Amino acid sequence: MNKMLINIGLLVFLIFTIVSGLLIQIKYHIGMHSENIMDKSVISFDYYDWSCFHKISIVPLFVLIVFHISLNWKWFRTVISKRLFNKNRQVITLTLIFVLVAITGFVPWIIDLAEGNEMTRKRLIEFHDKIAIILSIYFILHIMKRLKWYLTSIEKMSKNTATRGRNA
Repeated sequence: MNKMLINIGLLVFLIFTIVSGLLIQIKYHIGMHSENIMDKSVISFDYYDWSCFHKISIVPLFVLIVFHISLNWKWFRTVISKRLFNKNRQVITLTLIFVLVAITGFVPWIIDLAEGNEMTRKRLIEFHDKIAIILSIYFILHIMKRLKWYLTSIEKMSKNTATRGRNA
């Protein structure tokens, strides 16, 4: 798969995931202790709709991140083998927090499907919610650091599309 398409896909699904996750956290969780709040809608979506949207956007995001890490595996090996952790602290931290957020996000799904302990599931979700906010900040910093690359890549893609359109 083209590295440019993976990164643009990452950006799109990351935005979907962050927006839906923050919306769920702010609109339906923070300080809300009554069941009535779940019925409120935002842009005609209720809690259940936003939760589904969040879960659906996470799956391709996770797959694209796995591809992204595999495409950049040589870089990771170099950083680890040459102990370049301080020089690459932001990306290493982003990766570790991502793994933690993924685990605390997917394990509650498994607990729910296995009809496991509801209290454990809710605690994991609460932890997931908090560290996902930190992860979102790291993702934004990661993207801002590479914004010029994104803009250049999008420009190249649009030029290639326009050129192919004229040649068809």
